[in-house]
Amino acid sequence: NVTRRLHSVRVMGRDQPGVAAALTQKLADEGINLRGFSASVAGAQFVAYVAVDSLDDANKAIAVLAKV
Repeated sequence: NVTRRLHSVRVMGRDQPGVAAALTQKLADEGINLRGFSASVAGAQFVAYVAVDSLDDANKAIAVLAKV
């Protein structure tokens, strides 16, 4: 399944064990398909980039992740 466009969401927060698993599980629970996921840690902070299929999915991901 090839998409012509990707949309991404940047997620930042305090690093802790399992943070990437928790984020991706929340997105999966809401039916949001991930096209990509990249994360890194600098000191005590993490940053992740989540790639999704559509602008609607990006907005939905933002809403879901704002509650985490």
